[in-house]
Amino acid sequence: MAFFSRDYEVFLLLAAPAAPPLWDAAQWMPFAASLDGLMTQARTRGQAGVRSHQYNPKGKPISFGRLGWDDKSHAKWTHTPETRDARFMSLEAWAPTWTICEKDDQAPDVFLALANESLLGLADKPLQFGQRLVCAIATDMGPEAAAALRHALTQLAAQQDAVVFAHTQRQWGSAAYGGFTGAIQDMLIGGLFQPDDPHARPLDAATFREPWTRIGN
Repeated sequence: MAFFSRDYEVFLLLAAPAAPPLWDAAQWMPFAASLDGLMTQARTRGQAGVRSHQYNPKGKPISFGRLGWDDKSHAKWTHTPETRDARFMSLEAWAPTWTICEKDDQAPDVFLALANESLLGLADKPLQFGQRLVCAIATDMGPEAAAALRHALTQLAAQQDAVVFAHTQRQWGSAAYGGFTGAIQDMLIGGLFQPDDPHARPLDAATFREPWTRIGN
């Protein structure tokens, strides 16, 4: 099986503008705990890896060193009331980590990507959603694993008063030019929406690049 041809259950969550940031430790820690079982299941191939893009007040990247899926790593990058110097932009989690996926020539068992909408476009523009989250789990992990991810995200969608909570099924990517394109890892920033500003149009089917089935609304 080619790297890109693995099948996935993919979930999209767009949080309400006023929802508490998922990068706050008080929000992230219980959510991460709800996914610990899935991450443990994925450890048969190796440890998970996490990378977060954040910036200090001068706009310089902040280095967190090697991050995994554990409380010590979560504490390094998440924000607390004492956090003063970090501006969160995005996060990715791969299980197993991307280096193992490359070595195995197999896409991850579980993938998660989170972005802070206020840092992705024009400053101070009105937002229809404040955070975007994409989560994917390989279908060969089994229906119980997919159901566990869906349950965790359903709880999160309620907590964040999600304006969109949706699901689709697709492969990791599509074959192109001897490789692949349109990967799930690229959906968060460049693959979710049509070229127009998603905050300036209704969040209906025409706004998205791919078909999504709404969950609970």
